Amino acid sequence: MSHLIVKTYAKACKTVEHLGILPPSGWIPSHPSLKSMTKPAAWHTGTATDPWHWRDRFASEGNPAYGRCIGSRPILITHGIFPLVRCLLASSQTVKERDTARLLSRPTVQIYEIIGHHPGIEVRTLRKLAALQDTADKHAFDHALIDWQNTADIVISGVAENQHNQSINSGWNGTCSMLAERWMEQHRIKPLQLSSADATTQLFSWLRSRWEEQAVWYLHRKLAPFP
Repeated sequence: MSHLIVKTYAKACKTVEHLGILPPSGWIPSHPSLKSMTKPAAWHTGTATDPWHWRDRFASEGNPAYGRCIGSRPILITHGIFPLVRCLLASSQTVKERDTARLLSRPTVQIYEIIGHHPGIEVRTLRKLAALQDTADKHAFDHALIDWQNTADIVISGVAENQHNQSINSGWNGTCSMLAERWMEQHRIKPLQLSSADATTQLFSWLRSRWEEQAVWYLHRKLAPFP
């Protein structure tokens, strides 16, 4: 599988479906990535076969799920196992309980609430509504978004072009975010009610039939480091 050359978006989707989890870049040992399975010359061509643009399609079309669920690096997760990953990552407390216990900063909670009220909100609009547009606020804002993805409370639900004067594309596309519950509902993905331990057992049982052992071990250490 690691030597497979993927030339089309449809084939990329089927590959993620088979593997369950695929990083865009290679950071899982003994495991393929979108980069390793595509030709370098295919990237940044601006064509339909450009893997750089497939990343936008993954987010916009929603299968697989796209987000920074493991640390700060993006990853693709197929619908079939996303509910298991979510059970494994989810906090044992609700957002309200974490807020009440002062485990979350007010800006972090505010970001979550804004996303809840504006499903699919683009990142620049989110920063504006959260009043975190100053350069000094960027670090805290970015980390809050990653933290919400690390607990599978939100996912990246699409991309939006940076428009200047509502007509001219003027910069990098911005990601859009949605609460995971709303996103799963939109894509008709049934949530699971499992303990972290049970979700871990089921997820890694599924992965072992498709992954190299070193890759399984590495991901287990990242997601479930304690027995």
